[in-house]
Amino acid sequence: MNDLFNQWGNFLFHTRNVLFPVLIAALLFFFPPTAIGTVPGDYFLAMGLIMISVGQALRILTIGLAYIVRGGRNRRIYAENLVTDGVFAHCRNPLYLGNILIVIGFMFIAGNMIAIILGSLGFIAIYRLIVFSEERFLTEKFGQAYINYCADVSRWLPRFDGLPETISHYEFDWPAVAVKEYGTLFTSLMISLGLISWKLKLADSLAQNKIPVIAATILVVMAYAIVRFLKKTERLKSMR
Repeated sequence: MNDLFNQWGNFLFHTRNVLFPVLIAALLFFFPPTAIGTVPGDYFLAMGLIMISVGQALRILTIGLAYIVRGGRNRRIYAENLVTDGVFAHCRNPLYLGNILIVIGFMFIAGNMIAIILGSLGFIAIYRLIVFSEERFLTEKFGQAYINYCADVSRWLPRFDGLPETISHYEFDWPAVAVKEYGTLFTSLMISLGLISWKLKLADSLAQNKIPVIAATILVVMAYAIVRFLKKTERLKSMR
């Protein structure tokens, strides 16, 4: 059974950049958003925006303090070093936790209860399988050092004790955040804007709100284009 979980985890890691958008799109297609201005839809909308904000803030904090090179090599699970400092001293998978909050936040913005339930359970299960495979890889590569780390730090629930001290020990690397996170930020903002626009259309309110929606979209696209240009021309580089 463990080998099967490991195979699924590796498969999901390998295909995540294509599979995850397809799954999100399928959920929204089969269980479309509710119109804005409904109850409890508007409460779900607020909760979704909060979850996305918290998830994105967690990712930004993690990358700005001590980024972990565990994004894979040739789309396979890979790690150069065992990173246990920064936010990783308080949670073993802060980037994945941020991802889960962001994806579930999309479902909450949409406001369809079935999509919220299926999306939440589905993506939690998916990331658990990916983490299962990563933990096997890291145990094989780093041995007792990783086992000791797992004994001290929770897989998912962050430990807030000592977090202010951890943050104070680092010079926050804003260029690293911009270079490494601009794509995720862009995606989070554009999907959120798209869902809100969809909900406005369902409520026949999109025409009245098209100016702020268009302005927000232009600002997001311009910010993305500027950061991408600075990255590609190597004018924006991490301090580390």
